[in-house]
Amino acid sequence: MARIHVRTAALVSAGILTITTAPALAANQPSAVQSTPCRTSSLALDWTSGGTAKPGGTNTEDQVNAFVAVKNTGSGACTLRGYPKVTLKMGTETQGVETETFFPQTSEKPKTVRLNSGASARFTVTFLSGKESDDNIIDPGVAAVTLPGNTKAKELRWWWGPVQKQEAATHPGNYVGPVYR
Repeated sequence: MARIHVRTAALVSAGILTITTAPALAANQPSAVQSTPCRTSSLALDWTSGGTAKPGGTNTEDQVNAFVAVKNTGSGACTLRGYPKVTLKMGTETQGVETETFFPQTSEKPKTVRLNSGASARFTVTFLSGKESDDNIIDPGVAAVTLPGNTKAKELRWWWGPVQKQEAATHPGNYVGPVYR
């Protein structure tokens, strides 16, 4: 009977050792699957094909969309999760700058996107196309984009013509979707 207790004690002892040391090792060593958050300095942005917006604002629909590609130009993998902040800018520092900030499209839930070096993701910018004759429009020169987890913006030249201002609207028609693959 002593043999059973010794064998059981050895198994229990080994089991406890495995249970108590394995989590400590995992907590101290970074997982090969985890990545650091993507930083603005390691990302390139550009408009990409597939949207309904037309260059110069020659849109035939009131609400259109454009896609932005986000490319990891860094040497390692990184992750993005959430909604980019998109602010349209019109004017100059000396004449004054007018802006329009897009709201997150919360009906689309964000997921964590892992970008290996050289890989790309995208997000959608949806907006109400404006006409030069409209009173409440902005005709921006650039779109300042701040990616999730970052505070520094990158600017893209705005190709899509005038946009109806929606910041004060109860149900705004200008919004941005989450980053996705």
